[in-house]
Amino acid sequence: MSVTSIQFIGLFVVMMNTGAGLHILLPHFPGTPYANHTSVIQYDPAQVSSATWPGIVACGPSNSLRCAPIDLETITFSGANDSAPIDTIGAIPHLRCCCPSMTDLLPKYKDPNAPGKLSAHIFVTKGFAEAITGSNGRTDTWVTMHSTAPSGITVIGVASASSSYNIVFKPGAQIQMLNSMPNDPTTPPHFLAYYLMGVGSSSCTAIPSDGPPCAPQATTCPASSSASKKSAGAVMTPMFLDADCSDSHYP
Repeated sequence: MSVTSIQFIGLFVVMMNTGAGLHILLPHFPGTPYANHTSVIQYDPAQVSSATWPGIVACGPSNSLRCAPIDLETITFSGANDSAPIDTIGAIPHLRCCCPSMTDLLPKYKDPNAPGKLSAHIFVTKGFAEAITGSNGRTDTWVTMHSTAPSGITVIGVASASSSYNIVFKPGAQIQMLNSMPNDPTTPPHFLAYYLMGVGSSSCTAIPSDGPPCAPQATTCPASSSASKKSAGAVMTPMFLDADCSDSHYP
């Protein structure tokens, strides 16, 4: 049995998918101060068997990693033999907790079929999901999937009815899905972008917390830590360090 780990870093929104696992939103913010967010799948090329994903470039320390761009695809995974995650284990910040005026997410972010949609939609139908908070206070979502050797996990992106592509990972791969943006002191705190996704929440200012109770938090994002995490028997070392705020949960 092989273990593949997937780490979600940055402005992701995790929702339950009516008993069928997790529905994870990766938002884009055109026409806002957050328009320069870069969204990618980052991995070690030695852990990949084949890839048809367009636009893959060298990235990371000394260009030792590869980054596959994420736009507005629907992304799924194949090869896992786990049951569906029934929730995310652990405390993850909730958007509605520190922004009670958020009554829903806007359809263009929440609905994968909405005209003018602004999210990539990631569906996790098998695996074990954990919210892991580092010593810096930032929470990432980690999904652990098991496969039977010699098969690994395949990430599949569907951009349209006639356009799909994939990355086939070897057993035991470590994958990161992340979004980040250049460190620009003129850009408002990144977590405020979450509230642009909601109905009635554009004026919210508090960092989403894992309440209730919803105690106010600082309005700056913590710095990242390089600490490795151990989850479901696998030691996973982040390949990318970033100062974005936590993932969050809706509602």
